[in-house]
Amino acid sequence: MSNEFRGTGNLGDNPTLKTVLVKGEDRKVAEIRVFFDEYKPDGQGGFEQSGGFWMNASVWDKRGEDVAQHLRKGARVHVAGRLAEQEWTDKESGEVRKTMQLNADDVYLSLSRLEEVKFRPKAQEAGD
Repeated sequence: MSNEFRGTGNLGDNPTLKTVLVKGEDRKVAEIRVFFDEYKPDGQGGFEQSGGFWMNASVWDKRGEDVAQHLRKGARVHVAGRLAEQEWTDKESGEVRKTMQLNADDVYLSLSRLEEVKFRPKAQEAGD
């Protein structure tokens, strides 16, 4: 059973779209870095930032292409996916390192910072 994660935060950089070889097949993956922030009441009717953390996330295939096309640094997003531990060897020290990686199933743009939304035309159904 995998660990599920849901969080809201801001993109720290523009998404990076890559093509990687997975089991002999080329697949697209968008890499994003998100700061998942936390807020607490400030005692005056508002809120103040009380912490947060950075996490890298991967968004695969068509969803990854959409993320790379439509999102940019600073975008407020909701992310849902599965957490996985990644392990690698540090090239300088030779030490084994570990980090948590988020394999995102969904990335939703928060509407609170948008000025305009433009929908693409509805696809015509067969027989129209």
